[in-house]
Amino acid sequence: MAESLSKAKLSLFRKLQQKKVREQEGRFMIEGWHLLEEAIAAEVRLRALIFDESKSLAPSDEAILARARERADSVFAASESQLKALSETRSHCGAIAIVDRVSDDWDSTRDRLSELDRAFVVVLDGVSDPGNCGSIVRGCDWFGGDAVILGMGCPERENGKLVRATMGRLFHLPVVPIQSLNRCLDVLEESGFQVVASSLGGSDTLVGFRWPAKTALVIGNEARGISKAILTRAQARLEIPKYGKGESLNAAMAASILLSHWRMSE
Repeated sequence: MAESLSKAKLSLFRKLQQKKVREQEGRFMIEGWHLLEEAIAAEVRLRALIFDESKSLAPSDEAILARARERADSVFAASESQLKALSETRSHCGAIAIVDRVSDDWDSTRDRLSELDRAFVVVLDGVSDPGNCGSIVRGCDWFGGDAVILGMGCPERENGKLVRATMGRLFHLPVVPIQSLNRCLDVLEESGFQVVASSLGGSDTLVGFRWPAKTALVIGNEARGISKAILTRAQARLEIPKYGKGESLNAAMAASILLSHWRMSE
C-alpha cells in the first residue's frame, strides 16, 4: 500500500527544487512516466515514488507504475494539488520520483574514452539554455556519440528542464560537468582527439569534411558562440551551409546537424 504524502514530506521533497539542496543530498526529481521508465531501465535507484492514485492510466503507464512500486524505497499517494506543488511544469503527468544524482564523472569517462580507437564527444562551451543542453544530450545519444561534456556556464546536470529535454537519455549516456574546458581538451588531445569547432564564419566547409577518428566537437553559447580561448585551439572550424535567410541555428539544431553528418560519413 502507498503511504499518504504528508505535509512534512511534501515540504521536504519541494526543497529538491533548489540546486543547493540537490547538491547537498545527492538526489533530484524526475517527472512523468517516460522519464520514470528510462530510470528503471537504467537501474537508477528510486528513493521515492509519488503518484496520484485517483488518475486513470493507460495500460503502458500502469505497467511502469507497477515496476516502479516494486523498485522504490518508499511509495506515496499524493493529491493533484500536491503533485502540482512538486512539479516544475504547468500540468503534471501523475508521477514524480526522487532518484540519486547521476554518477558519471570525468575520471571514469576520460579513462573509457582513452581506450577507444574511434570516438565522438560533444563539448558544450557555455551553452546556457537547459532545453538546448538536454536536446543535445538526446541527439548525441540518438546518433551514437560517446559522451557530452558540460563546461562552465552550462546548467547543472540535474536541472529539471535539462533532464526533461533529454527524454531520459541522461541515464544512458555519460553527461559530465567539468571545471576547466581547456584542461579537459588537453586531456582529450593527449588521448588522440582532435578539436572541431562549430563556428559561424568557419574556415572549413561541412560539405566533404572528413571527421577525425576521435572527435571533440565544441558547441558554443547561443549568443556569443565559442570562447576565443577554445576557438583558437580547434584543428577545424566548421560552418553549416545556409540556404535560406535565417541568421543562425540554435545550439541543439547545430549539434544535431553535425552529429548526423558525422554519423552518415562514417
